[in-house]
Amino acid sequence: MSVRLGSMVVVLTVALAGCESKIHKAGPPPPPTEVTPGSTFTVVKGFLIPSGDSSVYFQDARMYPQGDIQPNDPYCEFSAGAATADGVVIDKGVFTVSDVNYDEAGVGVGGVDISITSYQLREGVSGDTYKMDCMLPLLSGGALFVKPAEVKAAVAGYMDLNVAP
Repeated sequence: MSVRLGSMVVVLTVALAGCESKIHKAGPPPPPTEVTPGSTFTVVKGFLIPSGDSSVYFQDARMYPQGDIQPNDPYCEFSAGAATADGVVIDKGVFTVSDVNYDEAGVGVGGVDISITSYQLREGVSGDTYKMDCMLPLLSGGALFVKPAEVKAAVAGYMDLNVAP
């Protein structure tokens, strides 16, 4: 009887070990790929990144200076690189997405855990490069990354997002 019990313990141990390895191999779902390189952000209303700042925030069709957003709702940060004494004017024009990166372990405004979708942008006329990070607080009910509709809602009135086919 002890041989039979020992055999059952071995079989159960092997079975559980197999289940555990499948769970660990599955990992998190892949990031979305709705906004791909070739997608565009068209600036329809020029804006100013203030003197001494390197970026501005967009949320709910409004533009905010550094950190004045509601950290528990989706938002985007448009960055022009290093801060300048004169500020940076972003005129109407087309910015093409050249690369997209995802980070599900970021920390946002107010120390809130966020996921970040980073868009590398190239301005069509000058070729200047910019970056736009769109953040989704991780308390947002199971979603991992912002969806195009959330990005559009954040930048509405300032930019139009056209997703490449």
